[in-house]
Amino acid sequence: MTRATIQIIIKIAVITAGVIILFQLASLLFIYKYFRFDYYLSAVALFFLAAGYIISKYRYRHNTTRNNVDPFVDLSLKEQSILRLIVEGKSNKEIAAINFVEVSTIKTHINNIYTKLGLDNRKQAIHQYKDRFIADEQLKSTLFPPEKILS
Repeated sequence: MTRATIQIIIKIAVITAGVIILFQLASLLFIYKYFRFDYYLSAVALFFLAAGYIISKYRYRHNTTRNNVDPFVDLSLKEQSILRLIVEGKSNKEIAAINFVEVSTIKTHINNIYTKLGLDNRKQAIHQYKDRFIADEQLKSTLFPPEKILS
């Protein structure tokens, strides 16, 4: 077993022990007597859902910023084309029409783009894309000036 695997196992064990202690404290405080059982289970499920969401967001952002110098490499071809359309100023509805899919599918792709690039909104995505690709195009155009237009 590798060191990373052992660390993950220890983390899971500590979290499990913490959950068991929390449940024991809850039973000592007789929380189940004051709330209906299904409300109690719903609260526990919501707690774990929120914890999983927060952990996955932190873990993915932490891994991408540390391991990958260029986050655009992680984008699929479809996500890259959608990002180009966003930069062109297209709305979600227009992008959906161009790709022959539902708007909800485009929203899912956009959220995946935000997660992979570590961004929060459309404006940041446009800014990062322009910084990465438009700057490269301007650099190329200064190194290789366009040919004179023949009249």
